[in-house]
Amino acid sequence: MKKQSDLNPAESTPITPAFPRWERSFVSGPASTLFQVEHSISNQDSQVLFTKVKFLPHSEGPPGHVHGGATAGLLDEAMGILVWHHGFASLTQTIQIDFKKAIPLSEPCLIVTRIDSIGEQKVGVSCTIFDSSHHPHVTGKGLFHRLTKEQLSRFK
Repeated sequence: MKKQSDLNPAESTPITPAFPRWERSFVSGPASTLFQVEHSISNQDSQVLFTKVKFLPHSEGPPGHVHGGATAGLLDEAMGILVWHHGFASLTQTIQIDFKKAIPLSEPCLIVTRIDSIGEQKVGVSCTIFDSSHHPHVTGKGLFHRLTKEQLSRFK
């Protein structure tokens, strides 16, 4: 596993999220009024997702900055996209968000999301939002509950 600082988003393959009805997602789906995103999987470490983000005016919280709740939703979705991409149908069990620095609306950012652990019932994931100068603004961790086939069938 490569260190996060050694990974290069330019060396990645674009993906379309695999979870059901992603195209309807108010967070990062194509019709989102909060964000414009591009997701790609690292060619160097397949357990890493890169998400390029442009913040749209509806994601504003404090004047000129991104709303914390919008940021939390975006991180939850990025973590879920990576988990589903690896074939783990799941739902968020817990997320923890640490806001280090407010994100200006005009700042293009990169989210780096990584699978940290895979268990029989849980998948652990972490992520960081970096600004264009590679400074971290927000970090997050999530635990995703893997669905059984019976549980998954209720969502189809």
